[in-house]
Amino acid sequence: MLLSRLMIFNQREEECRQMEAYFEGSGYGVICCSDLDELMEMISKGRHKPEVFVFYIDDSGRRGYEIIEKIRAVSDVAIIVISKDIRLDTQLYAYSKRIDDYMEDPVPLPLLEAHIEAILRRFSEKKLSVETVGAITIDYESRKIYLDGNVLKVTAKEFDLMEYFIKHKGMILSRDKILDSVWGYDYIGGYRSVDTLVKKLRAKLTKEYPYIQTVYGVGYCFDV
Repeated sequence: MLLSRLMIFNQREEECRQMEAYFEGSGYGVICCSDLDELMEMISKGRHKPEVFVFYIDDSGRRGYEIIEKIRAVSDVAIIVISKDIRLDTQLYAYSKRIDDYMEDPVPLPLLEAHIEAILRRFSEKKLSVETVGAITIDYESRKIYLDGNVLKVTAKEFDLMEYFIKHKGMILSRDKILDSVWGYDYIGGYRSVDTLVKKLRAKLTKEYPYIQTVYGVGYCFDV
């Protein structure tokens, strides 16, 4: 099961495929398109319903923004525009079309992924304050976790890790990605911190709920 679906429009086909491979490797479902007419057909037929739409404005110019208007008319999908044109008036014009983010081309893919995750997190927080997955209920506002209706005693970091797992349910998560997302990029500890905290969470979930699975040689996957 994939947590989020991305649609990427980039007229540089080889680059588009590289992006597709990168984000699929991060666990996303990806639809990649390099042709404006094909993209228009997808939109008109209502095919695919991504959570985030990454749109490269290259030589498509104003036609690209016309497509964004059409998308926004029928969907509240998050839209990220990437362009070499970083003039203030161009960016203001883009935001007038109700996009969610504007980034300069070229953009490093890890940075783009961080922007995507931030947008997904913001959208998720707007939608849910309490979420139930299997036997687990997590209350994001009170920062409490319930297992079969009973409160689990967890530390702040254990809560952060469980929240990260739940928001990335079904995705294979490397230890590096978990470290960066839960402990922060400037954390100087190693993989042992992740493994130790996972062991503690597993013990609290008991063997009856083996939701946190080890993906050998990579990291972990949370699913029910």
